[in-house]
Amino acid sequence: MRARAGPHAGDAVQLSRKAVAEPMRTLILQSGEFEHFADAARAVASRYAPSEFMALVREPDVPRARATDLFTSVGVLLDGPASFAALETADRPVDLCVVPFDDRLGVRYFKLRRALGAQEIGTFASYNGRGRIREYSRFGWMARTFLVCVLLRAVHAPLVWAWGVLRRRLDMISLYVLALAAQPFGWLKAHGAHPLSRTVTQRLPAGRRRLVLFIPTMGLGGAQRQLLSFLKHLDRSQWEPELVTLNAPDKFFEPAVREMGVPVTYLNPHKGYWMLGIAWRLFRHLLARPCHALHAWMHYAAMLGAIAGTFAGTPVIVGSVRSERPDRMPWFYHRWQRGVDILTARLQTRLIANSNAVCEGHRQWAFVPALKLVTVYNGIEVGRVPDRVQRDRLRAELHLPADAPCIGIVGRLSPEKDHATFLRAARVIGAEKPDARFLIVGSGPMQASIESLIEQLGLSGRAQVLGERNDAQAVIAMLDVLVLTSTNEGLPNVLLEGAVAGTPVVTTAAGGAAEVVVDGETGFVVPCGDSASVARRVLDILRDDVVRKRLVEAALYRMRAHFSADRAAAAIQACYEQDTAQPVAPVAGRGGARSEGV
Repeated sequence: MRARAGPHAGDAVQLSRKAVAEPMRTLILQSGEFEHFADAARAVASRYAPSEFMALVREPDVPRARATDLFTSVGVLLDGPASFAALETADRPVDLCVVPFDDRLGVRYFKLRRALGAQEIGTFASYNGRGRIREYSRFGWMARTFLVCVLLRAVHAPLVWAWGVLRRRLDMISLYVLALAAQPFGWLKAHGAHPLSRTVTQRLPAGRRRLVLFIPTMGLGGAQRQLLSFLKHLDRSQWEPELVTLNAPDKFFEPAVREMGVPVTYLNPHKGYWMLGIAWRLFRHLLARPCHALHAWMHYAAMLGAIAGTFAGTPVIVGSVRSERPDRMPWFYHRWQRGVDILTARLQTRLIANSNAVCEGHRQWAFVPALKLVTVYNGIEVGRVPDRVQRDRLRAELHLPADAPCIGIVGRLSPEKDHATFLRAARVIGAEKPDARFLIVGSGPMQASIESLIEQLGLSGRAQVLGERNDAQAVIAMLDVLVLTSTNEGLPNVLLEGAVAGTPVVTTAAGGAAEVVVDGETGFVVPCGDSASVARRVLDILRDDVVRKRLVEAALYRMRAHFSADRAAAAIQACYEQDTAQPVAPVAGRGGARSEGV
């Protein structure tokens, strides 16, 4: 029979209080993402101490499980009964087996549930997607398995779909209501009459000013890389930063943030991603710990930050938009997005765009007042470029011929990157240079179709998808030509990385790409979707070393002059200081582009 669930000692079967001569043996299995497994392990260790904890995890995650120092032993979770063979020959049985389900009911785990039921295990427990622990007897576990995985599964998928549709509608309606309700508070704040202004002012810390940086995820991405660069160059004598983010599985840049001594706060417990809930928790956080400035990075964060910051009476609210207007990416943004963007743009103190193209696009999209818009180009640090030995080592690792021309594209495998144009250009380049190799670095929803197109175009063996790599910058430095074929961009970091790595670039004229590359001087710019022009310009670089050297030197000079990391950080900090009655002073760039200010 299933015991009651709950976090307190009196709410469930208290195995930790059993009078046993030896410590209880607890086995924890990995059934989903490692982060959820680790959360479950910490919760179980807290609840059932003292105990002897064992783990069965997927083979790639064994080192991470051992690094937690929670387990006396860590084994590999295999398919079928082989995973549990060691349990049958153990000197004594497992007292408790915990399975962390990444959903609420565990409807997708019938085989695992059934296999566990055949083992000599005293008690079972589940840790669901909401962080709740439930205990079961053997009979209760098998009965629950039949009920949930057999009876409910038939209706689970349509119910989940229906709830997803309803949830999106509720989120949309709630955001519209909140954005409308925030308008009078924004007007009161602008006139010094916000009901919380005095309270916020009294509670602001003396000395360094508090800065909250809100971004949905610190996973691998261009916005996250720029935020990390900004923190490195932020004047910490003036500002005390805090990173506020969501507890998402991908935390690629988060350790680097913590290493800089910047505290990290999660808004959502246990995968709660409702935008309404995020706005509410951000509002409560800003009330509990008022700040001088709130800077929200990325599109949805800017929208939610404007709402929460306005209700909380935050003095300065800054948003960052880093891609072209949402109607150019209908597969990603909903049609209702524009109305909320128009309403929340009025609540921003400043709205930072990372290129003039993005700035102008959002001015038209959300009718943002010109005085609130600022262009701040992405920054890049000019570091040491990998030497010849490192490049040769990487080529050997990727099984590339030593002297073969290598052309690559780096970015998320999504529709706006238009990898099809890159592959069509690769076929033309390969006809003239049969030994050329083509690398695609990145991961995303288009991977299967890209791999299929490689076969259709006869590029198998010459083009390969490398997936997501931690050494993407080293791959860029190894390339003979870096290509970007996007149809939609903000200001592509990959073009900056190519310039500082000494790799010549060919890019389409998407968004701010044409503001980074001066056509014919620091690289080549071609029309979007024009594979013939991409191929022609790549071949121009491969044929002429003089052209290559000239482009590389000019590109590096331009990076130092207009795209330095300290320059970008100073421009962003100026947005926290400026009165919105005055525009940020522009700094001239080549070709009519402005490094800061609109």
